[in-house]
Amino acid sequence: MQNQEDIGAWIIDQGLRGASFDEITIGFCRRLRDAGHPLRRVSISLRTLHPQYGAHSFVWDASNDSLSKVAHPHNEVEGQTYLESPIHYLISGTADSVRCQLDGRPLKVTFPMVEELRAQGYTDYAATTVIFAQEQDFQTMEGIFFSCATEAAGGFSDQDLRWIKALLPTLALALKSASLQGVAVNIVEAYLGKDAGHQVLRGKFNRGSVESIDAVILIADLRGFTATTGALPRETVVERLNGYFDCIVQAVKQEGGQVLKFLGDGLLATFTLEEGQSRAEVCGAALKAARLALSEVEDLNAALESRGELIMALDIALHLGDVMYGNVGAADRLDFTVIGAAVNEASRIEALCDQLERNLLISGKFAAALGSEAAALTSLGTHRLRGVSGALEVYGIKDEGPGPPPAS
Repeated sequence: MQNQEDIGAWIIDQGLRGASFDEITIGFCRRLRDAGHPLRRVSISLRTLHPQYGAHSFVWDASNDSLSKVAHPHNEVEGQTYLESPIHYLISGTADSVRCQLDGRPLKVTFPMVEELRAQGYTDYAATTVIFAQEQDFQTMEGIFFSCATEAAGGFSDQDLRWIKALLPTLALALKSASLQGVAVNIVEAYLGKDAGHQVLRGKFNRGSVESIDAVILIADLRGFTATTGALPRETVVERLNGYFDCIVQAVKQEGGQVLKFLGDGLLATFTLEEGQSRAEVCGAALKAARLALSEVEDLNAALESRGELIMALDIALHLGDVMYGNVGAADRLDFTVIGAAVNEASRIEALCDQLERNLLISGKFAAALGSEAAALTSLGTHRLRGVSGALEVYGIKDEGPGPPPAS
């Protein structure tokens, strides 16, 4: 049986070797049980940096030795459930710890979730916080909230709780280390895209660290954005832009692509040809994403029109080619992106959408790689594009608007 020092040394070792949050938490709870402490349920919560979520809670259940995770949206802290929780009670400074002995003794304070535990047969509940720092440069992970509950007759002994509390600062430090890695992943995925972010985290952040890849390029742009939004309040412009971007980004992610950057009222996305994938397969996924995005925008525009609000059209270009993928920029300010002739060509093709009265244009090279799905395309002729040598054949989807006569 491990003693307190053994468990503390194990936590430190896990933190040093970079164990995951789940590994540390489950291992800690197991060791407390093995040491004779009657834990039935443990909950650990902490804030995080994430575009959608402000905090995460992890709950360990001894009955199946499992750890479940709950992500809390940013606006959840305004909800009644949070305001009536032990977490809010402790963080608000009312107390530094709380204990609810649920065996019939009178309670100084209780909470709805604690009463739910009582109804489930729990006999004791204790909670506390471990604060990392009172002030930080960025608002994340001020500390951890820790609670434990038991079904044992008589609940926890005072020695049980002193034993556990003595280990919490060491546990909090190891969990902070593990969580910072998750925060880093959240940030780079939010700002760079999933693959590009992971490339950076793997150490590919030297200027000039690029590789040549074969990829589908998707460029999207909102037609008439400046004219349409010029008279709108700034808050409305941002809200409207976010609504359109939701339509595009979710479609790209759903089909396996990644958004590399937002370009004002447009964006650049790629679908990389991974080993074992055919060009037809990847091009098919990109085409599906483009058509899904346009369908979502159509639904959004219908809702906006029903409220008498101005709408915008989404234009998309799909192209295929070799690009340079990696770090470009100044010595101390880099951008992880794709560059090359194919990117420039895709941008010029997208600029044709207004002229051809089409919302989706597809390059001849993309069409040739599409395979059997190319039967759904129709040629819109060859066009000379600014900054591109030679003329490129451009395609659209059959029966999705005739467009003007092709220019040659």
